[in-house]
Amino acid sequence: MILSPVPPAPSSLHPRSRLAARAGAILAAGLLAAVAARGVAAEPESAARPFRLETTVDFADDVTSSGRPLTVQDIDALMAKLAAMGIKRVCWSYYGDGRGGYLVPKGYREDYQGEWDNYEATYRGLGNPLKVAVEAGHRHGLEVYAYFKPYETGPGYVFPEGSPEAREWGLLDHRGGRMPWLDPFVRDHPELRIRRRTDDVRPADATAPVRTIKLTKQDAGPTRITEDDLQIWTSPNNYRYQPTRVRFTLTDTVEPARRDVRDQRGRLLTRQGDPVRVLTLSGLDLQDKYILVTTTFKDGAPDFVNSGLELMQALDESGREIPGVFATGGAIAFAPSNDFRRAGLMYDHGFGAAAVALDAPNTNGRRGLIAFTRGRNEYLPGALCETEPAVQRFWLGCLEEMIAAGVDGVDFREENHSTHTDYPHEYGFNAVVLEQARVRPGDLLANIAAVRGEAYTEFLRQCKRRLGQAGKRMRYNLQLDFFRPHPPAERLLAYPLNVHFDWRRWVDEGLMDEAVLRFFSYPPAAVFDDPIAQEMIARCQARGLPVTVNRYVAQGFAGSQVKAELLRFRADGRFAGFNFYEVYEYLKFGPRPGEIEISAPAVAEAAAAGR
Repeated sequence: MILSPVPPAPSSLHPRSRLAARAGAILAAGLLAAVAARGVAAEPESAARPFRLETTVDFADDVTSSGRPLTVQDIDALMAKLAAMGIKRVCWSYYGDGRGGYLVPKGYREDYQGEWDNYEATYRGLGNPLKVAVEAGHRHGLEVYAYFKPYETGPGYVFPEGSPEAREWGLLDHRGGRMPWLDPFVRDHPELRIRRRTDDVRPADATAPVRTIKLTKQDAGPTRITEDDLQIWTSPNNYRYQPTRVRFTLTDTVEPARRDVRDQRGRLLTRQGDPVRVLTLSGLDLQDKYILVTTTFKDGAPDFVNSGLELMQALDESGREIPGVFATGGAIAFAPSNDFRRAGLMYDHGFGAAAVALDAPNTNGRRGLIAFTRGRNEYLPGALCETEPAVQRFWLGCLEEMIAAGVDGVDFREENHSTHTDYPHEYGFNAVVLEQARVRPGDLLANIAAVRGEAYTEFLRQCKRRLGQAGKRMRYNLQLDFFRPHPPAERLLAYPLNVHFDWRRWVDEGLMDEAVLRFFSYPPAAVFDDPIAQEMIARCQARGLPVTVNRYVAQGFAGSQVKAELLRFRADGRFAGFNFYEVYEYLKFGPRPGEIEISAPAVAEAAAAGR
């Protein structure tokens, strides 16, 4: 169903807008197909339904960028500023607030100006930031919701294995290093994380010498790389790689591509069967744990480009590919530690498919390279498996902490930073899942998704029951990016795959009091013209559920357009509110407690217009 753009004026009387005033009633009568076929939009209801401005606070971002510990006075000033802007509801991201917060690298100062010291000192001083936020928000007439991401219990941030930081602050092993930022429950129960399949693992691969390396270009075009330009560096612990003196024979061939190759954003780089240039380095006997290939080029236009997951193959003595994970020089955190000469690299961090230019200059230690280590991660970084009974009990315990903090409601979101991997389809094979999936007829992978989806839905039922008993409201983020047959490739790292998130059932079963339309890859126009978005809106209307639009307001997203976007959503009439995501992007704490200022005037202007 394609909708024409809705006029921005609240007084719009477009005929289709008048027709769609009946959309909720039609859907409730079971005529969703008729609605889709007619392509109707909703009638503006600005006069009848209040339009609420709200915002999300990801307090970890605010604390680590503040330059000092934050205090009760700061949170009170934040709530006062938001209220003055016309904000009515604040959604406060939960990071184990009722238990003192997540474990962090205390005392870590090198290159980070003490940002994690500030985090630890802030949580220690506030005790329970969520409770402090609720009390401050209520003083200033704001609703405060907890923002609950059940799978967000250990972002995939890693210090290189051999680094002093990993030795001092590392909590759990991850290929290439150790993770320092976790919920204590994950540190204590790592076996409850989402597990990788094991049926394709050969014990011999863990120590197999690399006898051949194949470097594959995305096409058959010529390359400037010769044998003299290539270098192999190695490391026993992903820390301060050293160049080798190993000799090899280089063969330059053109071969048919083994498969379709796409980059991080899903763009086709190579079609299966197309000719591609392959540089084969043979005669090797590399036994180091970490192996890196780069070149000697200091300048010039690079020409040897491919996806970071297809650029390199490591082969054993029989010519069989050794399974492993790759580092391409990218990092999602602790960027100063990302330098193969001075520190190390981040492996399997979810962005490995991005295109890499092997012969780009490598002066900064994080470009012009491809690195490999044997094996795959047995578990996702810090995401817990929803089908494990102990995990459900833990999640429900977190919910009780939020209720005890006095929140007015709880937002739920499965999207997270704790599932990052370059191989998301390989996870979800915990024993408790397989035990239930294998007794069902049909396809095992489909059964796994069904088992896990049913467990997650049951968790939501328990949450709805408990929140109802406490007189609190429950809201869910409906993901335009992910709740569809073919999600954007770049977003797969942010969700647990092999789970059927049955959002239609959640709406129809009454497992939420409100809904949020959330999008990252899709543009704002998708809210008006994407068929999945229209179905989400119509289903919510049929249940009488208020729908709020969540919008990133960073310059790379809405930026200066946020006012126009907000007014368009408000004029549409189907939406109950607009969430500025997130406070970090438009408010900054000053050098003294209680000081806070607007850093993005466009957001303040939008809020003033939308009040």
